[in-house]
Amino acid sequence: MAHEQAWLAQYSPYQIQTCIGTSGSVFYNILGIPLDRFRLLVAQDVRAEKPMSQIARTTLASPSAAFVGGSARISMKILQTTTNLYIPSEWRKEYPFMSNFLLGVGLSPLFNIPRVLQLGKVSGSSYPQTFRSFFMSADGLKSYAHNTAIFGPGEGLRMMTCFGLKDWLLPKLDKDPSQVSSPLLHTARMSAIAGPIVAFVETTVAVTTESVSTIQAHVKTLEAAGQQTSLSQALKEAFTLRYSTRCWISLFAKNAVNNSVLFWFMFTTDFYVKAAQRRIAQQTK
Repeated sequence: MAHEQAWLAQYSPYQIQTCIGTSGSVFYNILGIPLDRFRLLVAQDVRAEKPMSQIARTTLASPSAAFVGGSARISMKILQTTTNLYIPSEWRKEYPFMSNFLLGVGLSPLFNIPRVLQLGKVSGSSYPQTFRSFFMSADGLKSYAHNTAIFGPGEGLRMMTCFGLKDWLLPKLDKDPSQVSSPLLHTARMSAIAGPIVAFVETTVAVTTESVSTIQAHVKTLEAAGQQTSLSQALKEAFTLRYSTRCWISLFAKNAVNNSVLFWFMFTTDFYVKAAQRRIAQQTK
Protein backbone atom coordinates (compact mmCIF):
# COMPACT_ATOMS: atom_id res chain seq x y z
CA MET A 1 0.00 0.00 0.00
CA ALA A 2 1.16 3.52 -0.77
CA HIS A 3 0.78 4.75 2.77
CA GLU A 4 3.03 1.96 4.01
CA GLN A 5 5.79 3.42 1.87
CA ALA A 6 5.50 6.78 3.65
CA TRP A 7 8.82 8.11 4.90
CA LEU A 8 7.79 7.66 8.55
CA ALA A 9 7.21 3.93 8.18
CA GLN A 10 10.77 3.50 6.96
CA TYR A 11 12.14 4.16 10.45
CA SER A 12 12.39 1.64 13.28
CA PRO A 13 9.50 1.31 15.77
CA TYR A 14 11.71 2.81 18.52
CA GLN A 15 12.52 5.85 16.37
CA ILE A 16 8.85 6.35 15.51
CA GLN A 17 7.81 6.10 19.15
CA THR A 18 10.44 8.58 20.30
CA CYS A 19 9.91 11.05 17.46
CA ILE A 20 6.11 11.23 17.53
CA GLY A 21 5.84 10.80 21.30
CA THR A 22 8.15 13.74 21.92
CA SER A 23 6.83 16.01 19.16
CA GLY A 24 3.24 15.20 20.12
CA SER A 25 3.89 16.13 23.74
CA VAL A 26 5.39 19.46 22.69
CA PHE A 27 2.69 20.29 20.13
CA TYR A 28 -0.35 19.47 22.21
CA ASN A 29 0.98 21.59 25.07
CA ILE A 30 0.37 24.66 22.90
CA LEU A 31 -3.26 24.09 23.85
CA GLY A 32 -2.68 22.15 27.03
CA ILE A 33 -0.57 24.67 28.95
CA PRO A 34 -3.18 27.46 28.99
CA LEU A 35 -5.91 24.96 29.81
CA ASP A 36 -3.84 23.46 32.61
CA ARG A 37 -3.10 26.92 33.99
CA PHE A 38 -6.85 27.59 33.99
CA ARG A 39 -7.41 24.30 35.85
CA LEU A 40 -4.68 25.13 38.37
CA LEU A 41 -6.05 28.61 39.04
CA VAL A 42 -9.50 27.14 39.62
CA ALA A 43 -8.05 24.56 42.04
CA GLN A 44 -6.00 27.20 43.87
CA ASP A 45 -9.07 29.38 44.41
CA VAL A 46 -9.88 27.28 47.48
CA ARG A 47 -12.79 29.49 48.57
CA ALA A 48 -14.30 29.50 45.06
CA GLU A 49 -14.55 33.28 45.25
CA LYS A 50 -13.74 34.16 41.63
CA PRO A 51 -16.20 33.30 38.83
CA MET A 52 -14.77 30.72 36.45
CA SER A 53 -15.37 33.13 33.57
CA GLN A 54 -13.11 35.66 35.31
CA ILE A 55 -10.40 33.01 35.79
CA ALA A 56 -10.70 32.09 32.10
CA ARG A 57 -10.32 35.74 31.07
CA THR A 58 -7.33 36.09 33.39
CA THR A 59 -5.76 33.00 31.81
CA LEU A 60 -6.24 34.30 28.27
CA ALA A 61 -5.46 37.94 29.00
CA SER A 62 -1.70 37.45 28.84
CA PRO A 63 -0.38 34.70 26.56
CA SER A 64 3.04 34.87 28.19
CA ALA A 65 1.51 34.45 31.67
CA ALA A 66 -0.57 31.52 30.42
CA PHE A 67 2.63 29.67 29.55
CA VAL A 68 4.27 30.18 32.96
CA GLY A 69 5.61 26.80 34.02
CA GLY A 70 5.34 25.53 30.46
CA SER A 71 8.78 23.99 30.18
CA ALA A 72 8.23 21.91 33.33
CA ARG A 73 4.82 20.74 32.09
CA ILE A 74 6.23 19.78 28.69
CA SER A 75 8.97 17.77 30.42
CA MET A 76 6.39 15.89 32.49
CA LYS A 77 4.18 15.13 29.48
CA ILE A 78 7.12 13.93 27.39
CA LEU A 79 8.02 11.52 30.20
CA GLN A 80 4.45 10.23 30.51
CA THR A 81 3.78 9.91 26.79
CA THR A 82 7.04 8.26 25.78
CA THR A 83 7.05 5.82 28.71
CA ASN A 84 3.53 4.70 27.74
CA LEU A 85 4.63 4.17 24.14
CA TYR A 86 7.67 2.20 25.32
CA ILE A 87 5.40 -0.38 26.96
CA PRO A 88 5.45 -3.33 24.53
CA SER A 89 2.34 -3.20 22.35
CA GLU A 90 1.36 -6.75 23.30
CA TRP A 91 1.39 -5.78 27.00
CA ARG A 92 -0.71 -2.70 26.30
CA LYS A 93 -3.14 -4.87 24.35
CA GLU A 94 -3.38 -7.68 26.91
CA TYR A 95 -3.08 -5.63 30.13
CA PRO A 96 -3.97 -2.03 29.19
CA PHE A 97 -5.14 -0.93 32.63
CA MET A 98 -2.71 -2.76 34.89
CA SER A 99 0.41 -1.89 32.86
CA ASN A 100 -0.45 1.82 32.88
CA PHE A 101 -1.45 1.84 36.56
CA LEU A 102 1.89 0.31 37.53
CA LEU A 103 3.68 2.75 35.23
CA GLY A 104 1.94 5.75 36.84
CA VAL A 105 2.51 4.65 40.43
CA GLY A 106 6.04 3.37 39.86
CA LEU A 107 7.27 6.50 38.11
CA SER A 108 5.21 9.02 40.11
CA PRO A 109 8.30 10.23 42.06
CA LEU A 110 9.86 11.09 38.68
CA PHE A 111 6.70 12.53 37.11
CA ASN A 112 6.06 14.68 40.18
CA ILE A 113 9.37 16.58 39.94
CA PRO A 114 8.42 18.71 36.91
CA ARG A 115 4.87 18.87 38.23
CA VAL A 116 5.80 20.57 41.53
CA LEU A 117 8.14 22.88 39.62
CA GLN A 118 5.23 23.88 37.40
CA LEU A 119 2.90 24.39 40.39
CA GLY A 120 5.50 26.51 42.11
CA LYS A 121 6.00 28.63 39.00
CA VAL A 122 2.25 29.21 38.67
CA SER A 123 2.16 30.21 42.36
CA GLY A 124 4.88 32.82 41.80
CA SER A 125 8.10 31.02 42.75
CA SER A 126 10.99 30.45 40.37
CA TYR A 127 12.14 26.94 39.49
CA PRO A 128 15.27 27.28 41.72
CA GLN A 129 13.16 28.50 44.66
CA THR A 130 10.74 25.60 44.33
CA PHE A 131 13.59 23.15 43.87
CA ARG A 132 15.30 24.39 47.03
CA SER A 133 11.99 24.32 48.91
CA PHE A 134 11.37 20.65 48.11
CA PHE A 135 14.77 19.08 47.55
CA MET A 136 17.43 20.93 49.54
CA SER A 137 16.34 20.12 53.08
CA ALA A 138 15.04 17.19 55.09
CA ASP A 139 11.71 18.96 55.66
CA GLY A 140 11.43 19.72 51.96
CA LEU A 141 12.09 16.12 50.97
CA LYS A 142 9.55 14.98 53.54
CA SER A 143 7.03 17.41 52.06
CA TYR A 144 7.84 16.17 48.55
CA ALA A 145 7.40 12.56 49.68
CA HIS A 146 4.06 13.53 51.23
CA ASN A 147 2.97 15.28 48.04
CA THR A 148 4.06 12.31 45.92
CA ALA A 149 2.20 9.92 48.24
CA ILE A 150 -0.94 11.93 47.50
CA PHE A 151 -0.11 12.31 43.81
CA GLY A 152 1.11 8.75 43.16
CA PRO A 153 -2.11 6.73 43.52
CA GLY A 154 -4.01 9.40 41.63
CA GLU A 155 -1.37 9.38 38.90
CA GLY A 156 -1.63 5.59 38.67
CA LEU A 157 -5.40 5.90 38.34
CA ARG A 158 -5.01 8.76 35.87
CA MET A 159 -2.56 6.77 33.74
CA MET A 160 -4.87 3.74 33.97
CA THR A 161 -8.02 5.65 33.05
CA CYS A 162 -6.31 7.86 30.45
CA PHE A 163 -3.66 5.81 28.67
CA GLY A 164 -5.10 2.48 29.87
CA LEU A 165 -8.54 3.25 28.48
CA LYS A 166 -6.90 4.60 25.33
CA ASP A 167 -4.97 1.33 24.91
CA TRP A 168 -8.17 -0.67 25.59
CA LEU A 169 -10.10 1.31 22.96
CA LEU A 170 -7.27 1.14 20.39
CA PRO A 171 -7.96 -2.35 18.98
CA LYS A 172 -11.71 -1.62 18.94
CA LEU A 173 -11.25 1.54 16.86
CA ASP A 174 -8.23 0.63 14.77
CA LYS A 175 -7.95 -1.15 11.44
CA ASP A 176 -5.24 -3.09 9.70
CA PRO A 177 -2.81 -0.65 8.00
CA SER A 178 -3.47 -2.30 4.63
CA GLN A 179 -7.16 -1.31 4.89
CA VAL A 180 -6.55 2.39 5.55
CA SER A 181 -6.15 4.84 2.68
CA SER A 182 -5.66 7.99 4.82
CA PRO A 183 -3.78 7.19 8.05
CA LEU A 184 -3.92 10.70 9.57
CA LEU A 185 -7.67 11.02 8.96
CA HIS A 186 -8.22 7.55 10.37
CA THR A 187 -6.28 8.27 13.56
CA ALA A 188 -7.99 11.70 13.88
CA ARG A 189 -11.40 9.98 13.87
CA MET A 190 -10.18 7.53 16.49
CA SER A 191 -8.95 10.33 18.76
CA ALA A 192 -12.18 12.32 18.35
CA ILE A 193 -14.09 9.33 19.74
CA ALA A 194 -11.63 8.25 22.42
CA GLY A 195 -10.63 11.71 23.72
CA PRO A 196 -13.93 12.81 25.34
CA ILE A 197 -14.75 9.29 26.58
CA VAL A 198 -11.40 8.96 28.31
CA ALA A 199 -11.62 12.53 29.64
CA PHE A 200 -14.93 11.84 31.40
CA VAL A 201 -13.65 8.70 33.13
CA GLU A 202 -10.19 10.14 33.87
CA THR A 203 -11.62 13.35 35.36
CA THR A 204 -14.15 11.60 37.56
CA VAL A 205 -11.52 9.26 38.99
CA ALA A 206 -8.66 11.72 39.46
CA VAL A 207 -10.33 15.02 40.41
CA THR A 208 -9.99 14.53 44.18
CA THR A 209 -6.33 13.50 44.29
CA GLU A 210 -5.41 16.11 41.67
CA SER A 211 -7.09 18.84 43.69
CA VAL A 212 -5.64 17.75 47.06
CA SER A 213 -2.07 17.46 45.77
CA THR A 214 -2.42 20.81 43.96
CA ILE A 215 -3.57 22.51 47.16
CA GLN A 216 -0.77 20.85 49.15
CA ALA A 217 1.89 22.02 46.69
CA HIS A 218 0.33 25.51 46.68
CA VAL A 219 0.42 25.68 50.49
CA LYS A 220 4.09 24.61 50.49
CA THR A 221 4.92 27.33 47.95
CA LEU A 222 3.09 29.97 50.02
CA GLU A 223 4.99 28.89 53.14
CA ALA A 224 8.29 29.22 51.27
CA ALA A 225 7.24 32.79 50.38
CA GLY A 226 6.55 33.58 54.05
CA GLN A 227 2.76 33.22 53.94
CA GLN A 228 1.89 30.77 56.69
CA THR A 229 -1.17 28.59 56.33
CA SER A 230 -1.99 24.97 57.14
CA LEU A 231 -2.91 22.23 54.71
CA SER A 232 -5.79 21.07 56.91
CA GLN A 233 -7.28 24.56 56.97
CA ALA A 234 -6.88 24.95 53.21
CA LEU A 235 -8.56 21.59 52.59
CA LYS A 236 -11.33 22.35 55.07
CA GLU A 237 -12.10 25.61 53.28
CA ALA A 238 -11.81 24.08 49.83
CA PHE A 239 -13.89 20.95 49.61
CA THR A 240 -17.41 22.16 49.16
CA LEU A 241 -19.83 21.05 46.44
CA ARG A 242 -19.20 24.30 44.58
CA TYR A 243 -15.42 23.90 44.70
CA SER A 244 -15.50 20.22 43.69
CA THR A 245 -17.84 20.94 40.77
CA ARG A 246 -15.62 23.76 39.53
CA CYS A 247 -12.55 21.52 39.74
CA TRP A 248 -14.33 18.75 37.80
CA ILE A 249 -15.50 21.08 35.03
CA SER A 250 -12.10 22.72 34.58
CA LEU A 251 -10.27 19.38 34.68
CA PHE A 252 -12.70 17.78 32.19
CA ALA A 253 -12.35 20.69 29.75
CA LYS A 254 -8.57 20.39 29.92
CA ASN A 255 -8.58 16.60 29.55
CA ALA A 256 -11.08 16.49 26.68
CA VAL A 257 -9.03 18.87 24.52
CA ASN A 258 -5.65 17.49 25.57
CA ASN A 259 -6.60 13.85 25.10
CA SER A 260 -8.10 14.39 21.65
CA VAL A 261 -4.94 16.11 20.42
CA LEU A 262 -2.44 13.84 22.18
CA PHE A 263 -4.26 10.62 21.19
CA TRP A 264 -4.04 11.66 17.55
CA PHE A 265 -0.25 11.58 17.85
CA MET A 266 -0.25 8.37 19.87
CA PHE A 267 -2.67 6.52 17.57
CA THR A 268 -0.60 7.70 14.62
CA THR A 269 2.49 6.31 16.36
CA ASP A 270 0.87 2.92 16.84
CA PHE A 271 -0.31 2.90 13.22
CA TYR A 272 3.13 3.58 11.77
CA VAL A 273 4.82 1.23 14.23
CA LYS A 274 2.60 -1.56 12.91
CA ALA A 275 3.45 -0.53 9.35
CA ALA A 276 7.16 -0.53 10.20
CA GLN A 277 6.90 -3.92 11.90
CA ARG A 278 5.18 -5.33 8.81
CA ARG A 279 7.96 -3.93 6.61
CA ILE A 280 10.63 -5.47 8.85
CA ALA A 281 8.83 -8.84 8.89
CA GLN A 282 8.62 -8.84 5.09
CA GLN A 283 12.32 -8.00 4.79
CA THR A 284 13.35 -10.86 7.08
CA LYS A 285 11.38 -13.52 5.20
